[in-house]
Amino acid sequence: MFNAASRRACAFISRPRNLQCNKALSTRTASHKCQPGNSTRSSLQRQSQTPFSLLQHTRPQYRQLSYGQRMKRGFQEASKGIWRKNPILLPLAIISVAGATAIFAYISYVELTRVGPQYHKFPPPVAESLRTAVYYTEVDLNPAKALKAYKEALRKAVELGMHPFSDEMVGIHLQVSMMLEKAGLVKPAIQVLERTQTECLKWVEEGRKKKDAQKPEAEAVTESIQIDDPDALAMHQKMKELDEYEDRQRDKVLKKVVGIHMKLAELYASDYIQDEKKAESYQEAAVELCLKELRRRQELGLPVGSASEDASTAWLNLSEIATALTDLGQTYLKQEKNELAMPLLLRALDLLRTDEGSTPSCKQVTLLADVSTAITGELHKKTPSRGSTAAPQQLIDSGNQWAQKALDVAAKLQPPIRDEECDMSCLAAMYNLGEIAHLQGKRKEAEQYWMEAKSLARGLGLEENAAHVEEALAELKK
Repeated sequence: MFNAASRRACAFISRPRNLQCNKALSTRTASHKCQPGNSTRSSLQRQSQTPFSLLQHTRPQYRQLSYGQRMKRGFQEASKGIWRKNPILLPLAIISVAGATAIFAYISYVELTRVGPQYHKFPPPVAESLRTAVYYTEVDLNPAKALKAYKEALRKAVELGMHPFSDEMVGIHLQVSMMLEKAGLVKPAIQVLERTQTECLKWVEEGRKKKDAQKPEAEAVTESIQIDDPDALAMHQKMKELDEYEDRQRDKVLKKVVGIHMKLAELYASDYIQDEKKAESYQEAAVELCLKELRRRQELGLPVGSASEDASTAWLNLSEIATALTDLGQTYLKQEKNELAMPLLLRALDLLRTDEGSTPSCKQVTLLADVSTAITGELHKKTPSRGSTAAPQQLIDSGNQWAQKALDVAAKLQPPIRDEECDMSCLAAMYNLGEIAHLQGKRKEAEQYWMEAKSLARGLGLEENAAHVEEALAELKK
C-alpha cells in the first residue's frame, strides 16, 4: 500500500528540466555561458514568434507560365526515358517520318519540274483526261482504258476550241500510236499514224492552195484601201496574226509528217510486220517531202536549216533532213542498191557539213564510211576476180579516199563527242580499206587493215564483227 501511494505521489512531483543552450540560434559568442532563466524566456519568445515568422517567409507565390513554356515543360516530361523505354520503335518512327517527308518532297519536285510542264498548255479538263491516259500508258499499261482516256481528251479539246492541228492535238495522236506500239499492237499503231499523216497532209495542201489563191486579191485590196478605223485596224492585225500562225503551224505539221513517215518505215521493217517494200516506200516519201519542201522554201526565200526552234524556223533543220536521207541511203545499202544509195549519202553529207561547219560530229564519220561501203560494193560488182587489173582505178582511189577520210575525221574527235557510233564507223572504214586492197591483190596491206579492224572489234566487244573479220583473214590466207 505504501509503495503504491508513494509511486502516485511521486508522479505529481515536477522534475527539473535539463536546460541546454541552442547554439544554432544563439547570437552570443562561444565564450558566454548559457543562463537558465534567460534561456527559458528566449525559448518562450521563439515559440511565440515562430509561427508568424514562418508564415511571413514561406507564403506560396504563383507565376503564370506562357503557352510555350507549358509546351516545353510537357515535352520535357514526355521525353524523359523515351529512348530507354523505346530503343527500337523510336528510331524506326523517326526514320519512317524522315523517309515519308523525303518521298513527298521528291514527288512534289517531279510534279512541278517534269510532270506539270507537260500539261500546262492544255485546258484543265483536257489535262485531267491526259493524266489518266498517261497513267494507263506509263504506270499501269492498259490499252483499253488508255485509249478511252485519250479519246475523251480529244473530245474535250475539240469542245474547248483547240486547233485541230496544233502541236498539242497532233501530239495526242502520236501518243496514242506510241501507247499501242508499247502494248504490242503494232498494226493499230500503224493505222493511227497513217490516218494522222493523211489528215495532216490534206490540211497543209488545202491551206496552201487557199492562201495562194487569195494572195493576189489580198495584195490588191491592201494597196487600194487605206484603213483609218482603229477597230478595223485591230481586226486586220488580228487576221494577219492568225494567217501567220496558220503558216507557221503548217510548217510544223509538215515537219511532223516527215517524222511519221520515218516511224512508219521503222514499224513496217520491224519483226512484227517485216514488210520491207512498205518500209522503203515510206522512207522514200520522207525524202521526197524533205527535198520538195526544201526547194519550195529556197524559191520563196524562207529560212532553211536553222538550228533554232523559234516562230520563223518551224521547218526541219539541215541535220534532220540529212538524217532522212541517210536512213533511205542505208536501206539501199542493205539491199545492195549502191547506185541509189550514193546520191542520197553524198547529199546528206553535204547538208551535214553545211550545218556543222568546222565542228564535225560522228554523223559525218558514219556518212563517210557509208560512202566508202557503197563504192566497195560497186567494186565487187565490177571486178571479175581478186587482183584483176579490170578493177576501175577511179573507184579504187575514190573508195580509199572516202574510207581514209572517215578515219581522219574520227581521229580529231574526242569523248564525249566521239561515241560508239564513231568507233563502229571506223571499224567499217578499216574493213573497206582491207577489202579494196584485197581486190587489188595487195595481201599484206589487206591483212594489216583487217588485223586492226579485228583488234578494234574485240576492244568494243563486237564478237560478231570480229568473227566476220576472221573469216576474211582466213580467206586471205588460202
